Amino acid sequence: MLPLQFFGFGVEYLVTILIIVAAIAVIAIWIVLAVWVYRDANERGMDAAIWLLIVILTGIIGLIIYLIVRE
Repeated sequence: MLPLQFFGFGVEYLVTILIIVAAIAVIAIWIVLAVWVYRDANERGMDAAIWLLIVILTGIIGLIIYLIVRE
C-alpha cells in the first residue's frame, strides 16, 4: 500500500469528498439562517421577504445587519 492511499483511494479523493461535505454544510447553514431570519422578522412585524433576500444574497453580513436593526 502506498503511503498516500486511504482505503485503496488516493488522498485527493478524500480531500475532494471533504470539500464537498463542507460545501453542503455551509449551504445548509446558510439556508437555516435565512429561514430563521424570515420567521423572526415575520414574528416581529418586519418585512420578512426583504430580510430573507438580504440574508440569502449577503450571507453572514446580512445576518449581522439584521441582528443590529431588528425591532
